[in-house]
Amino acid sequence: MKKLKYHSLFLLLFLTIKVSAQTTRKIVKDFDGDLKKDSVWIDDDKKVLILRLSSQQYRKVESKPIHYLNFGNTLVATKSGFEFWNNYDRSGFISVFKYSKTAKKMQLVQMRRTDDKLGRDNPNEGLFESSIDLITNQYLGVIKREVKGKTVKTFINSEIIYPKTFLETFGDAINFDYQEKCIAKYEKFHAKK
Repeated sequence: MKKLKYHSLFLLLFLTIKVSAQTTRKIVKDFDGDLKKDSVWIDDDKKVLILRLSSQQYRKVESKPIHYLNFGNTLVATKSGFEFWNNYDRSGFISVFKYSKTAKKMQLVQMRRTDDKLGRDNPNEGLFESSIDLITNQYLGVIKREVKGKTVKTFINSEIIYPKTFLETFGDAINFDYQEKCIAKYEKFHAKK
């Protein structure tokens, strides 16, 4: 019985650590390449992202408001920056930031989204995913559907142009604008069928 309690306690502790490791609220790492630690975090009260870069004497830089800061928001460290995930379960946005050496700021370089609603509107289709590279303006939509037990992907290649967006000019308005443009491309693709 005692051994079972220890195993249960260990399992509970392991799961708690695993869950908290996946939901990062703050990242501390060198973003600007000067070998000094920088930091970015989500401020739930103000509904903004906050960044401090050593190359800017740790001056506090805030994003525009993220009006729909959902429960499923998190930060994910990448090799050259970070990702901001907002409401990411079956649908939501991932905004990818990377330090721009020329602008000396954190720049939004990619947006990705998943939308299960579009799949519900078209029962033969499953998840719809898309991404846009904000450096090249290249858009890619991916429609996944099951055909005879295999997942088949159909691609929508296009272009969407956005002005350069940095952390201080970023807000969730750009995500929702991207969503509208993405849905329009999806509907145009279906209209051609």
